[in-house]
Amino acid sequence: MSQGSGIMPQISDVQHLPARGWLLRRRQLLFLARSSGGMRITRNALRQLAVLTPEQLKSPGSSLLCAYLRTGQGLRIAGFCLALNYGEDACIVIVRPLYRGRRLGARLLSAQLKQLRRLTCSVAADNMASLKTCFRAGLIAHEMTTGPTGKPTLIFRGELSEDEQTAEEGGMLCQNLS
Repeated sequence: MSQGSGIMPQISDVQHLPARGWLLRRRQLLFLARSSGGMRITRNALRQLAVLTPEQLKSPGSSLLCAYLRTGQGLRIAGFCLALNYGEDACIVIVRPLYRGRRLGARLLSAQLKQLRRLTCSVAADNMASLKTCFRAGLIAHEMTTGPTGKPTLIFRGELSEDEQTAEEGGMLCQNLS
C-alpha cells in the first residue's frame, strides 16, 4: 500500500477478546507505542498500557479503539487510542509513521469522544502534531499545567451533549442506509 493511498481504516473497539488474544493484542500495542511513539509517550502511559487488563477496559470511561487497514499480509493495526477514566488517567494516541498525515489520530480521538461522550487529553506544548490532532478532533484547550516531564502541557477537553450524540447517531444511520 502506498503512503498516498486513500484507503480508509476501520476503527474498532477492542474489548471482547479472549485472554490469549488480549495478551497478544496488548503486546502488539506496546510494541507499536514504543516503536512509533517518537519518545513522546511517557513512562507512566507505557506502564499503564503494559498492565492493562480487559476488566479495566470494561470500567466506565475506559476504551481502547484500534484502526485497522487491510494490506497484502492481512489486517494491520495502523494506530490506536486508549482512554482510561475518560482520559484523566491516560489518553494515548499512536499512529504508525507510514499512516501519519491522514488525520487518523484525529479520527481515533473523535471516535473515542463519541464512544465515551467526554474526554480529557494532556499534550506537551511543544508537541505540534498532537496539538493539531486534539484540535482537529474537536477538543478544546482548557488549561495549561506542568506535565510529568516538566514541560508546559495543555489540557484538552471535549464533551458531547445529548443533542449532539443523537444528531450524530442519526447522521450515521442515514449514511449507512445504502
